[in-house]
Amino acid sequence: VIICYVQGTNVRTVGDFSLTDDPVPPMYEYFAREVERATRCGVEKILIDPGLGFYYRNLQDSGVRVRHQMTTFLNTFRLRTLGFPICHALPHAFEYFGEEVRSAEPFFAVLAALGKTDLFRTHEVPRIRAVLETMKVV
Repeated sequence: VIICYVQGTNVRTVGDFSLTDDPVPPMYEYFAREVERATRCGVEKILIDPGLGFYYRNLQDSGVRVRHQMTTFLNTFRLRTLGFPICHALPHAFEYFGEEVRSAEPFFAVLAALGKTDLFRTHEVPRIRAVLETMKVV
């Protein structure tokens, strides 16, 4: 089971995303509660997904959104104390990468890997694999 972080009751009812300088504390609190609920129901195989791909009205400014994504990727390691692997969907950031959009996911994969992400959801498997293999060497 992949537990996705969402502010609000569920992903269909979200409005604005409450941005903070440190995105981890509200995520940690949410995941601690949801992991407890899942394990009480007998779920043993769990992944934690900070939910960076969900739509929020106030994250339409690409600078704000990408900055939040980068901060979250780099701080993912702090969620690992919950005892479950972390999953991330890698963004495209079309606004910044333009015609080089296929370079976006490898860029974000570096940040996510530095933050100790365990599972990368990507459309660029060969590129991400090459990046991650290279990072193992250095």
